[in-house]
Order: sequence, then C-alpha cells, then structure tokens
Amino acid sequence: MSDVVLRDFVPQVVVGLCRAAAAQSIVVAALTRAGQASSAAPNRRLVLESAIRLLWLSGLSKTDRHTAASVMLDVDRKETNDTLAYLQKQGQEAPFDPTEMNQFELDAPTKGPLQEQARKLRAAVLGSESEPWSLYAMWREETKYAHPSGALAGQYAPTHDNSHLQSGQPEPMDPELEAHQLVQCLIVAATQQILSDEGLAPDVASRITNAFRAQSPFTFDWPE
Repeated sequence: MSDVVLRDFVPQVVVGLCRAAAAQSIVVAALTRAGQASSAAPNRRLVLESAIRLLWLSGLSKTDRHTAASVMLDVDRKETNDTLAYLQKQGQEAPFDPTEMNQFELDAPTKGPLQEQARKLRAAVLGSESEPWSLYAMWREETKYAHPSGALAGQYAPTHDNSHLQSGQPEPMDPELEAHQLVQCLIVAATQQILSDEGLAPDVASRITNAFRAQSPFTFDWPE
C-alpha cells in the first residue's frame, strides 16, 4: 500500500493495527520454530488485542468509529505528555517536541461509552457488536505471562515436594499456531470491512486481504 495516501486517521489506525499484528505474528512464528513459544506471550497478547480492537471498530457506525479512533489517539497523546512531564520532573530531557502532536485536533469526548471502550479492553469487548469472548479469554491467559506476575514466576520456577526448585516454562495454548492463524484471518477481514466502509476503493480496501488469502492455508468467508 505504499502508493496509497490515507488522509483520514480512521483508515490509518486500522491499517496500523493490522500491520502491527502482522509484525508480531512474524515474531511469534520465529520464536515457536526456535522452540521458544513460551516466550512469545507478549507478542501473542498484542495480536489478540489488535484483533479485539479491530472487531470492536468494525461494529461501530462511521460516526462512532471516527470518535473512537479520536479517543484512542487522544489517550496515547495524554500518555506521551504524562511521560514527558514525569521525565521533566526527574530532571531528564526527552528528545521529543510534543508541540505538533498537541496541536492536532481530535473529536475526543472525555466521558461516555466510547471513551470507556477506547481506554479499557474489557469495555470494548462488552461493547462490541458480537462479543469476542474467546479472544478475550485467550488474551487474559496470555496477559498472565506477558508481565512479571506470580503466575509467570511460578511457571518458570516450579517446586518439587515444596522443597526443590525445578526448571519450567508456560505451556503455550496453541503450539501449532492454528488458532493464531484463524485470528489473523479475523484481523485482515475486519481491516478490509472497515476500509470498505470508510469509502476506500475496492481494489485498495482488499489489498491486505488478497495478499494474506494467497498464502493462508485456511478457507474463510472473506468479504468481497
């Protein structure tokens, strides 16, 4: 899509999430082939979260989708400004000028269902047109191993007879990546649906889907 100019930030957000998920999938596949599938939990988690976000956006009206994307960008902008303020308080300089970022106009309400759904993944799951409960359940499991949690520590340092430490690692839920590839199908299909709904030309909206479909081993009810 290097020849495509996306002038609206809704398609930009959607294409960006799809591409980010694809990049993480490459990491997941590489680690799995190397026998390190247990270390890919953060990458699998990001893919699942991208899928949930895209499904959420695909079920919104064009007006609500525009507002939702605005809120998502506004949340990121606030977090960036908070980080810069923290560094300044610590006497540290950050090589980033937020002036242009802060001048960008967004239609981002401070309260309401969309604002809550853009900020919190669970709210987005519950607010989706068709609640993606299976994706959310997998996301919750991966989250335990994507942070320095007690679950993560226990999996890597199991005990025997409550005395001797043994070596260990989490068992991946999807060792053959079959579910992962189905999630990829959902991601690219949702991306095409949103791009089509946003008015992109059919040959442009379908590019990512066609490229993925040519390589996918799965049959799927792809959008036309």
